[in-house]
Amino acid sequence: MHVADSHILVVDDVEDNRAILLRRLQRLGFRHLAEAEDGVAALDHIRAHPVDLVLLDVMMPRMNGVEVLEAIRLENRLEQTAVIMISASTEIETVVKCIDLGAEDYLPKPFNPSILRARIGSVLEKKALRAEVRRQLTRLEVEMASARQQQLAMVNTHFPSPGGAIDLHAVMMPAQEVGGDLYDFFEVTPGTLCIAIGDVSGKGMPAALFMARTRSLLRAGTLQFYALAGRMPRPSEVATLLNEELCKNNEDCVFVTLVLGFLDIASGRLDYVNAGHLPPFKVGADGIVADRTNADPPIGVMDHLTFADRDIQLGASETLVLMTDGLPEMENDGHELYTSERLMADCLSLAGNAARAFSGGLIERVLAHAGDAPQFDDITALVLRWRPPSAD
Repeated sequence: MHVADSHILVVDDVEDNRAILLRRLQRLGFRHLAEAEDGVAALDHIRAHPVDLVLLDVMMPRMNGVEVLEAIRLENRLEQTAVIMISASTEIETVVKCIDLGAEDYLPKPFNPSILRARIGSVLEKKALRAEVRRQLTRLEVEMASARQQQLAMVNTHFPSPGGAIDLHAVMMPAQEVGGDLYDFFEVTPGTLCIAIGDVSGKGMPAALFMARTRSLLRAGTLQFYALAGRMPRPSEVATLLNEELCKNNEDCVFVTLVLGFLDIASGRLDYVNAGHLPPFKVGADGIVADRTNADPPIGVMDHLTFADRDIQLGASETLVLMTDGLPEMENDGHELYTSERLMADCLSLAGNAARAFSGGLIERVLAHAGDAPQFDDITALVLRWRPPSAD
């Protein structure tokens, strides 16, 4: 909206003062003008009509300018209706109080035409700028909410039905509207399940886009390899392929830590690769067993990396747990970490639960530790239990 199209209300108990101010506003090109003889009439007009700017006298009967300003503020109208106080030189202390209450500026009596034009123009331009900022923030909030829904829709939530060979459940909670964590699971062959969990460096939209790229390449690369080669790829081969592709056009050096594995459903053996991620571990009657060897470098750091294949053998009573570092590094209000030690102890207490109850219980304990502290990192956990075919 052009400044000259702004709706201005002149409030003064002296009719001559109102007339002088209205004539000067007309000369400045303002067309939408109204007047009120006191604070009560001013509030009635503001409540009934859209007003961009109020030129508000300080001293008035029935309701003075300070009381009018307080009412406008209490009714949350200051974002839509800017206020400039009109004051005599003896009322400066009152004007300062009004500025603290939310008035934009003041006009001294008698009115100087140049000062009048400059201050009204400045206030209306700032109001228009704030309105544009609010519109852009609203648009961005809507877009980010949509982006969050789109990202969450990318992760697989069609978990295997209870009672089958695989009991699997996963939880992903971005710290911001969108995040850089990912998990996935999909069938490569009728007897082989691919599972993966990853954590992209950074946060927000750049990490989310890299996450989406990683997930798409993981699925496409694995399935295409099987289709072209006629055999299952080794996890290290898929990691090498991902690294080659994600290093391309990666000038910001974004990388992803990743655990990628292929579970043989008949035997319970998981062949996997660990590219800079927290190691997977299994929880059973004998405690927790985890890979203590050093992980390979993250994917996307540099070209021509090699990755080592590893394996885990699952038993019927054991639970495989994969997670991102947002869980052990969750802080509470006292900046105390949840810690790996506490996480392991809670996992042991959850041993024997079905995958959904295990993952949900673990996340509940992490969030209970955090309390009211803000979540600074994405948290993701994937839990899998294997049931031997002989158990049927």
